[in-house]
Amino acid sequence: MVQAEQLVRELMEKRGYPMGDFERRAGDISVDHPDVVANYRAAQAIAVREQRGSADTEELRKAVVHYRALFDELLEIREPRQEVIEEKRVAAR
Repeated sequence: MVQAEQLVRELMEKRGYPMGDFERRAGDISVDHPDVVANYRAAQAIAVREQRGSADTEELRKAVVHYRALFDELLEIREPRQEVIEEKRVAAR
């Protein structure tokens, strides 16, 4: 999980997010990516529990999933919507 957290931090830094305070980062993320800020907060809470030695395997798995959602959002990786796919098929004819 530490690697997932580090990867997200590196991407955020490259995207220009201030890296000082977690609450500020979360606030900035909530402006640009409101759908995943809850994931980021949940992953961070699990990371804190892991540092204290109280996070179990399932929590660590969930944290990685949360970090992955944020990472994908920051990279703007999205599955194409079905309507867009259909529009492209019609336009190609």
